[in-house]
Amino acid sequence: MTKQKRGISPIIGLVLVLLLGAFGIVAGNMVTSRARATFLEEEKDYPESAITLYLEHIRNKDFDGIYEDSLVIAPHINSKEDYINKLQEIYKDVDIDQIVFAPIESDSKNLKYALAYDKKYLSTLELMKSKDNRWLASTIFSGDNEYTVEVPTGLKLKVNGIEIGKEYMMDKKVVASNFLGMDYPQDAPHVDRYLLSNLLGAPQIEVMDSSKKYGTLVDVVNGIIYVGEAINDKELENVFIEDAKICAMLPAQEVGLGSVAAISVLQSDWYDRISTMQNTWFTGHGVSNFSNEKAFNIIKQSDNSMVGFVTFDYYASNGEVDRTWNCGYQISFIQEYGVWKIAGMGIDSTLNPKKKTDY
Repeated sequence: MTKQKRGISPIIGLVLVLLLGAFGIVAGNMVTSRARATFLEEEKDYPESAITLYLEHIRNKDFDGIYEDSLVIAPHINSKEDYINKLQEIYKDVDIDQIVFAPIESDSKNLKYALAYDKKYLSTLELMKSKDNRWLASTIFSGDNEYTVEVPTGLKLKVNGIEIGKEYMMDKKVVASNFLGMDYPQDAPHVDRYLLSNLLGAPQIEVMDSSKKYGTLVDVVNGIIYVGEAINDKELENVFIEDAKICAMLPAQEVGLGSVAAISVLQSDWYDRISTMQNTWFTGHGVSNFSNEKAFNIIKQSDNSMVGFVTFDYYASNGEVDRTWNCGYQISFIQEYGVWKIAGMGIDSTLNPKKKTDY
């Protein structure tokens, strides 16, 4: 009698398959980990090792490490917060294992690689060797944020907590941009002008080695950032408010040109413009008043100059029609014989919290 061969039970077979599959996954992960470690060790002398390390940082969310490496490779003045936020934005929902890279520029001093995922460009990396003979990679951001900063001559700056040197300086000891309209600018404040390029966000600026408190003001016309001593002085605030109201009353025909001339630098583009401005368009009215006057963000660019913002609401009525204008001015003042005179003005109603869209 022939013995019948016994087969494997279907249930036991299924368990074996699952166990073997699980073992295969674990073993595969172990092999992959060993292979990655071996690869990193063997690759460390090659530029591509920097990319592998960079991607490991991304995988482990070690963005601090990438930021620190970036400062070694290509010193920049982006804040760590802005830098890390940008990295997180780039690599959000990206499978790091599926990233591919290829060289796009290579010479003795410059190695650049492009990274892509799912056939889409991700970022560009710059590679270089550190002093301890390690290859490092830094992300090259293509941000278009560029800022011009003007600071009283001789002051040293930190931007985003990083001291900036002369390599960022465009001009030294030149007339501040908001006073260039004066015919005789020798008494105007002189500044050092810096250009900050490729920033990921607005720069946080502080003055080094000073006992004074400094502030900044962004020009409403050209976007230049002015640095100056921060002022909190009710008397100076009142100069801004009262002179701004005189300027507002000229087009409303409530004051004559002589009133504006008395508070202005006469040899200036500012006075040339306002003295030739037409004011016949304004409807005659019997009632008018100012309210919500406020002067703020005042800084001194020198002992005899200052710039700041002023806002107010101007109401006028002729009995049949009435209207309120929500006004905002930037005014630059300089002292002439001890009297504050307007040397320049920019108009921006968005400074006023009550601004209307039809203004």
